[in-house]
Order: sequence, then structure tokens, then C-alpha cells
Amino acid sequence: MQLLLCDGFSTDTDGVVSCSGDSATISLEEVQALSAPNGLTKDQADALIGASLLVLVIAAIFALILRQLR
Repeated sequence: MQLLLCDGFSTDTDGVVSCSGDSATISLEEVQALSAPNGLTKDQADALIGASLLVLVIAAIFALILRQLR
């Protein structure tokens, strides 16, 4: 699948899209391979959620242990 990138575009009454200015195409695979500059990948987000849940569980267990030692 190819995506068309345009500086600007217009459509006529028949629905035909015309590009204005510079244009280029990029494949869907290339888009998926690009990394977000300030974002997380799905794998990184899954790892972060898993680590957060592990910390919460450890904190809850630690709180229960401290409560029993009082």
C-alpha cells in the first residue's frame, strides 16, 4: 500500500484528488518502521505497564507485612 504525501491538495467534483507543490509516496511498511520521536512503542508501553503493576503489588505486600509487624 502506498500513501501519497502532498504539500497541498484539492478535489474536483468527481472526487479526483490533485496534489499541489511537492509530493512523494511512502509505503505502509516504511510508516510502521518509523519511530515516534517522543513516544513509546507498543512493546515499551506494555513493559512500562507491567513494571508499574509489579511495583504496586510489591508495595501492597510490603504494606501488609508492615501492618502485621505492628
